[in-house]
Amino acid sequence: MFYVLPFSCLGSARNELIVAIIEKTAAFLSTVGSSLIVSDIAKKVRNAKDTDPYQRIMLGISIFDILLSFLFYFLGTWMVPKETGWLWAVGNTSSCSAQGFFAMFGFVGEALYQAAISLNILLLIVFGWKQERFSKKVEKPMHFFITFVLVLAIIPSVYETYNPACGECVSRVLWGKCSTKDEGELCIVRGNEQAELV
Repeated sequence: MFYVLPFSCLGSARNELIVAIIEKTAAFLSTVGSSLIVSDIAKKVRNAKDTDPYQRIMLGISIFDILLSFLFYFLGTWMVPKETGWLWAVGNTSSCSAQGFFAMFGFVGEALYQAAISLNILLLIVFGWKQERFSKKVEKPMHFFITFVLVLAIIPSVYETYNPACGECVSRVLWGKCSTKDEGELCIVRGNEQAELV
């Protein structure tokens, strides 16, 4: 079912192994670091201490980073369908779709929260805002990011456009051999080209 060229992205099995080890190690460290941030902020909330917008934005960044680092980078090739032949691929189409969803959700969510923290610092330092003013005027509508990112991640799921590519599952159309066309031609076997562009 899958049309994948061996080592088409990394050149050799050795390179694939090196990239997988570095990616999984970095993802593990990132997940631990973000988990510590979430734990620290959760302790403050449990102890009824106030948190400021900066801390709440850091909480958002850390949650999205955990989703991205663990489910996309750390689990990486393990979630890719085993039929692809990628190193350590033991997944299936459902695990691939789940990884693609969390990759989109985590990557876009983390990027938007990074922009939010930059806006927070800009308004505090350059324009002299106080955290209370930022909280009232900007922070509450800013958390709409979560709804936006959720919808953005669901669209490729609906069109079955999360598919394996280079040892990971991302939003892309999956091409395969056609049963009705000439030999050598490829057809879309899973996904939607319009959804891929989202």
